[in-house]
Amino acid sequence: MSSKISKDLIYAAFFFIDIVGLSNPILSTETQKTKIKVLSELVAKCKTFVDISREKLLVLPTGDGMLIGFINGLEQPLKLAIEFHKKIADYNRTATSVEKIETRIGCHVGHVFVVKDILGNLNLWGPGAIISRRIMDVGDANHILLSNELANDLIEISKHYEKILHPLHNFGIKHGDDLLIFSVYGEGFGNSDLPKTKIKVKQKILNAEKNTKFEKIIFNIILKEVNSIHVERYFYFSNTSSEPIYEIIVGIVVNSEEEFQNLNLIVHDEKNDELKISKIFASTPFSKKIVIKLAKPIFNGDSGRMVKITYDVQLSKNCFENFFLIDTSNFELNFSYHSNVKYTPMLYYIDYENESKSRIEQLAQTIAGISSTIKWEKIQGINAKDMIRLEW
Repeated sequence: MSSKISKDLIYAAFFFIDIVGLSNPILSTETQKTKIKVLSELVAKCKTFVDISREKLLVLPTGDGMLIGFINGLEQPLKLAIEFHKKIADYNRTATSVEKIETRIGCHVGHVFVVKDILGNLNLWGPGAIISRRIMDVGDANHILLSNELANDLIEISKHYEKILHPLHNFGIKHGDDLLIFSVYGEGFGNSDLPKTKIKVKQKILNAEKNTKFEKIIFNIILKEVNSIHVERYFYFSNTSSEPIYEIIVGIVVNSEEEFQNLNLIVHDEKNDELKISKIFASTPFSKKIVIKLAKPIFNGDSGRMVKITYDVQLSKNCFENFFLIDTSNFELNFSYHSNVKYTPMLYYIDYENESKSRIEQLAQTIAGISSTIKWEKIQGINAKDMIRLEW
């Protein structure tokens, strides 16, 4: 590490890498040393590393890998990861099976303290380094994983990153915290397979969804301005398993460029008590699965349980779209707008399984005071992957 770093607290973008399987007992000590040496040499030859001034660089060897911090830079950890993957692929093409090197990489942006160890050597400690390590630990061989914070910053810099950044579910880490992690892959870099930890998380979610039956879903859409709406989503559900349910998972899709966390999203139960959102799983930039912690568990045979989700959203077009992420036995849509404004709402239904799109011709309309409301109900139920589109 450069001895010119004088500040105690530093904000940087971090690259954490280690060698997968280096502690395998079948490897000789010499082979282990050679792999560490090759890793260091390949990183040192990467243009991203070479071009950075040593005053803007933090380097900490970790035995089977290293931590590199880039001061005043956000793109360097990912650029270094991609460049390194191409160099290690070239090396592995001619290496024997024992000599081949597989790595995993975790990247994050945050603060660290520069401290001295017992021997007076400079060391790094703080969330920037710690979370980078924990993100890396989630990965398997050849994974490049990024934190949500760094991924969002990169997308703001360039939309190009959206093509190679793929959101995974939240991962539980130490002290009960959760991290939303992105996997980076493209031609010649990264690993498109799910980390084994991700598969376990996904199975847990699938089991929770399987035990919940949605008996009815209601959407109330209130048009406040031409492209501004207030949305109320009601989910009536029951427990189909013998075990109690403590959390419920619902899908939310918004066709808006607005950041999901800025929607002023609030959840209440059937008693109008506000509920906590314990996790948010990213499917796409516009779709999320939300884990809602119930005020009291629901047992098999319980009735009348419901969660209500409200939020406000600015739309880029005069339309509301919903791609259903869950099945429901009954669905109801209510669209309300000011009676003085002359709209002709049109509702379309897209059946995914039959690959058909049809316009709903029979829309009941009522007028109450200054509000006009159209209503549509599908008592035959709606399947996951079907879609509705409301235009006005």
